Amino acid sequence: MIKRLTMWHARDGVPPDEALHHWRTEHAELVRKVPGLRRYVQDHCIDSPEGGAIPYSGLGEVWFDDFEAAARATSTAEWAAVIADAGRFMDLERIVAAWATEYEIVQFAN
Repeated sequence: MIKRLTMWHARDGVPPDEALHHWRTEHAELVRKVPGLRRYVQDHCIDSPEGGAIPYSGLGEVWFDDFEAAARATSTAEWAAVIADAGRFMDLERIVAAWATEYEIVQFAN
């Protein structure tokens, strides 16, 4: 399993709470339609550990079986719609994205 991590900032002129609402609702519905998607997680920044302004608005995770599945998914019309919509509320010039694998170190039982 691999995931794409996307750290983003709200566009200038888009209030952060509106950007996060759009991401959680309308944008999420577009992401759900991407073929081959295995998991989708949104991390909404609420505070900075040092205090002050948050370092970014959110961190998105889209999960796929492998790089081949990710390549197929990111070449679809559904993915193109996700990227087009992102430009409505994300500052596309400041996005930082990477492919990652996850190594779970600790998991506590509930």
